[in-house]
Amino acid sequence: MTASKTHTGTPPSPVGTRGEPEEGQTLPGLALAVAAAVAMGGAAPALKALGAAGLSAVNIIQARAVVGAALLMLLAAAVHRKRLRIHPRDWWLVLLYGTVSLALNQVAFTMAVTRLPVGIALLVEYLSPVLVALWVRLVQRKQLSGLVWAGIALTLGGLALTGKVFSGGGPDRLGLALALLAALTLAGRFLLAERGLRRYEPLVMSAWGTTVGAATLTLVGLFDPFPFDALDRTSPLNGWSVPLWVLVIWVGAIGMAAGLALAVAAQRRLPPTSASLMLTLEVVAGAVLAYLVLGEVLTPAQLIGSLLMLLGIVLAQLATIRRRPPR
Repeated sequence: MTASKTHTGTPPSPVGTRGEPEEGQTLPGLALAVAAAVAMGGAAPALKALGAAGLSAVNIIQARAVVGAALLMLLAAAVHRKRLRIHPRDWWLVLLYGTVSLALNQVAFTMAVTRLPVGIALLVEYLSPVLVALWVRLVQRKQLSGLVWAGIALTLGGLALTGKVFSGGGPDRLGLALALLAALTLAGRFLLAERGLRRYEPLVMSAWGTTVGAATLTLVGLFDPFPFDALDRTSPLNGWSVPLWVLVIWVGAIGMAAGLALAVAAQRRLPPTSASLMLTLEVVAGAVLAYLVLGEVLTPAQLIGSLLMLLGIVLAQLATIRRRPPR
């Protein structure tokens, strides 16, 4: 896709009619979604190392958001300089995308994992594909194949095994409420991005969203200031002493900037139901990277869960491919 050489103040729709994904773009979209999940999950070891070094959860998401926003905005300005402007009537969309689906989502999930086992928090947050599917069916009045619902069920079951949901006691109610808020805001991310992509390039949408999100999280820093002096410290990572500033760049550049840009680019080529389901692979990617980098071994139940997630995703994508009309 080439950027327009002129800018009229009303960006043209770069996708098909009514913002639908273009025909023949399913496989590239799936590849981008897998890459996004790997990028997001690949930041998990660095996130864990930053936490072990004493940074608070709020400080970690602040640093990740600011680094990711700076990189994405610089890249968007270089690649889409003439298409970077947001039309005044679309600022409500960008503000919601950045503050609610990015900033609030990260804060809600981070607070949830302080009160819940990580596996349960992940399972509740990744109810988002179900919420997206319900929105598409009930609000947009679009029919969804039975394979999509079967794929969602298998993916959630696999996620329960991978996240070791069934170990431990009863969940904390406030933690569950926060995790559900994270699910709602994550579902909103896909639906808001779907609307924004009708008018703006994926990189532009990602850049402005992360910038608004970073600004919101910076305001949170008034109550929990970021300890800049801690960046000179090191944290152990698989036998290496890694400076914290390197880990901050890792989570910001890979987990935030690359992960979000790839995810939004994938959504241009996939329906929101497929895109949201594909990104549950972040959990599998994080588990694999934790094994390779941190030496955390997957249990047999987690391996079975990962396979179930993959099977569920394949079923849902088969439904998407079957619905493509013939030329």
